[in-house]
Amino acid sequence: MMKFELGGYYLDNGNRVQLPLISQPSIVQIMNYLDVFYGCDGVMVLDNDQEDNHTPYRMTLYSERGIYMILLETCMDDGDIDVRTFRSKSETGRFIFILGEPYSESSTVKEFSSVLEVFKEFYETGDVSRELLD
Repeated sequence: MMKFELGGYYLDNGNRVQLPLISQPSIVQIMNYLDVFYGCDGVMVLDNDQEDNHTPYRMTLYSERGIYMILLETCMDDGDIDVRTFRSKSETGRFIFILGEPYSESSTVKEFSSVLEVFKEFYETGDVSRELLD
């Protein structure tokens, strides 16, 4: 069984509010934290203890102005990190800023239901299908 840790922060009127770190969160606790990011800016991280097992070990949500980006990280044999994210079928080549950093618009979504689905799948299986994150 994987051991998860959940944490992050959100911005409230420009002030950073740290979310308490939760070891072994339930799916309900994860969904409650995700509810904070619906329409709120910030970062949420769900880590597991699989970093050395060549399976995804960290999922990070970046949220700003109702735009969401998820990074799913896997440590590869050579020590490199493989990162998967949303991939829009309509590649625009445009960049948008999330929390001051530029990201490809095609790696973001506006549908919060997609964010919920990805976190639930990662929690339940330890991975996310390539149809959701590529």
